[in-house]
Amino acid sequence: MQATNIIHWGFPALSIFILLVAWWLLNGRLKRQRLDDELRLGRMEAERLKELDLVKSDFFSNVTHEFRTPLTLILGHLEQVIPTIRDQQAKKELIVVKRNAKILEKLINQLLDIAKIEADKMDIDLRRGNIVPFVNEIQRSFVSLSVRKNVGLKFQAEEETINMDFDPDKVELIFFNLLSNAFKFTDNGEVTLRIGLAQKDNKNYCKLVVQDTGIGIVEDQVSKVFDRFYQSENSRWRKNKGTGIGLALVKDLVDLHEGEIDLKSISGIGTEITILLPLEHVVSKQQADMEIPALDPIDPDLEVSEVFEPNVQALTEEEISAQNIALVIEDNDDIRNFLRLTLEPSYRVFEAIDGETGIEKALEIIPDIIICDVMMPGKDGFDVTKTLKKQEKTSHVPIVLLTAKAGVENRITGLETGADAYVPKPFSSEELRARIKNLIDGRKKLKEKYSRALTIKPEVAAEPSMEQKFLLRVKGVVDNFLGDENFSVEQLSKEVGMSRAQLHRKLIALTGVSASRFVRNYRLEHAHQLLQNKVGTVSEIAYRVGYSSPAYFTKCFTEDYGISPSQVKKEV
Repeated sequence: MQATNIIHWGFPALSIFILLVAWWLLNGRLKRQRLDDELRLGRMEAERLKELDLVKSDFFSNVTHEFRTPLTLILGHLEQVIPTIRDQQAKKELIVVKRNAKILEKLINQLLDIAKIEADKMDIDLRRGNIVPFVNEIQRSFVSLSVRKNVGLKFQAEEETINMDFDPDKVELIFFNLLSNAFKFTDNGEVTLRIGLAQKDNKNYCKLVVQDTGIGIVEDQVSKVFDRFYQSENSRWRKNKGTGIGLALVKDLVDLHEGEIDLKSISGIGTEITILLPLEHVVSKQQADMEIPALDPIDPDLEVSEVFEPNVQALTEEEISAQNIALVIEDNDDIRNFLRLTLEPSYRVFEAIDGETGIEKALEIIPDIIICDVMMPGKDGFDVTKTLKKQEKTSHVPIVLLTAKAGVENRITGLETGADAYVPKPFSSEELRARIKNLIDGRKKLKEKYSRALTIKPEVAAEPSMEQKFLLRVKGVVDNFLGDENFSVEQLSKEVGMSRAQLHRKLIALTGVSASRFVRNYRLEHAHQLLQNKVGTVSEIAYRVGYSSPAYFTKCFTEDYGISPSQVKKEV
């Protein structure tokens, strides 16, 4: 009986056990198969990405190479033509063109170097020699830049001779980038280059340090500065924005030398970059015996523009009335100078180098047109536009935004902030002048509309514009002092909260008449209405609208209306 029970229950249990084992084996096999498939797909994806990366690198390299041909022709012709130009202004402008073409050439070369490094095609050409005089010669090429920026430059060598293996071209590029960066972010103080010997892990190194007293880097961004195409969001760094290529390339070139690079920085105090390059490499005797070539240094003055001082002299009311005023807000010196030259035949040009300064200047001078870059340190072009369009003093001023971001989304953003036009870079001077002319012509229609401002009533528009509100407020102030013969433009300006010049330019822009003329027109218009309604005598009406002399009132009225006050009363 017991044996029967065992058999009775044993076979099902055994069957279940066998099924569980089979399921486990099958599941394990399926998991292994899945894992194998995933690994295979992973390898295929990795190969595909590698192929795409190679295609991208080849395309990038080829396109960059193609840029060099027209650029070479541009530079070649400029070098031939510039010495022959006698017109100094034209010569100055061509020099600006050449400087920026050289900057473009430098950028293209850096991009080509990065493409080579990514494709693992960057070779290192090691030579053995004394690196001290070589590095000293590099820093000497920055002396003129040091003088121009009024920033000190020091070279400190702990040893007169440090013989080592290094690639002269790449070392030159390393220190050109490091010193350029140091000067770019240092407005006062000094830049120091030190060279000496060091040991680490029982290995001998040449230690090179570039130290500056510049703006420094905030702590949370220090670890990112060697990342390719990384640009700090710190507004003080953005003031001197670059491409994000230089330091990344420096690190790649140091790595090629099997060296190390380290950066320490304190925001507001300065930055110190330390490079360790091994003294010896596995280098062939042929390489070791080759002579270190003479330097053909890149001009560090390339990126330093000739700075033109903004036009800041005070204007009289007569001067303001006599000319159109343009405000250029642009942080790039060369573009700002180009815009000034483009506009100067028709406008008196004022300049600002950043958004904050631009806003202050716009509120001060009340320009006829504002041309503003979008990408600027601190307040960008969008911020400037939003701020000025909300200000009563400048709400009417047309704003043209310039930007390298030509996408539809950016254009929409610019227009939504209140900008009147959005012009992508590069642009021609003719195109810009045409855009400005269209805006100014459009403002003339607005001026014609508001030239009848004296008859504007609050009920004309349920939601009056800022310009309508302003004119109604000015009219209200004049109305309150209508009978005061001593009421002046100075008093009107004070009541409105503007300077005399600001009020004058605002009214000229909106109505085509000066502040004093606006007051006179309002008084005479009010007098005309009183005469039509026969409210008092001519003399009484004259006194009522602020004229102490009825005779002078009659003279002014007749000049404006072509009919005497008494005739108006008779005709009604």
